[in-house]
Amino acid sequence: MRTLLLPLLLALAACTSAPPAAPKAPEIPTFATTTPKPRTQRTLPTTCAKVLTRADLDATVDTVITGRTEVVAGVALPKIGRTGRLDCYYGIPQNQPATAAVLTVGMAAYTDSTAAAQRIQETVDTERDNGIAPEEIQVGLDKGFLLDGTTRTVVVAHGKITVSVSAQPSLATAEQVAKLADLALTER
Repeated sequence: MRTLLLPLLLALAACTSAPPAAPKAPEIPTFATTTPKPRTQRTLPTTCAKVLTRADLDATVDTVITGRTEVVAGVALPKIGRTGRLDCYYGIPQNQPATAAVLTVGMAAYTDSTAAAQRIQETVDTERDNGIAPEEIQVGLDKGFLLDGTTRTVVVAHGKITVSVSAQPSLATAEQVAKLADLALTER
């Protein structure tokens, strides 16, 4: 009787005990993200200090840019919808022309966003015709184009403003040039 009683008690104990707990799903970590703030419409600056500051340059590129800075103010060209232009040449060596700058930023204002986008597309098409393969690149919240040739250039439009940043390849990576373009599009 004892031999029958022990298996019966074990069977009863198995029926009355709680089922084994299901394995816990691993906790998935969550990360707080920030959404970039939309960029306000930039106005065409009047000085290079309002395009990129020395602090912008020092924080973005790995090399200290030495040499002088020069500005060239362009004129309106109604035929293409351009209302103004400003070119900034950074890091011009002593006794050299502005074209010897290690970094150049060109900004232009247009009558509307369509004219600005058209100018960017025309620049991309011209470079493609010259053998440069344009590559789409993120510039802040905007899409721009990387034109990697003898200089590393990023062109982008935001609203009525276009910017073109060209750097010597030894000075900046494509991402750094895109960061400079984003900074240039940020009102100061």
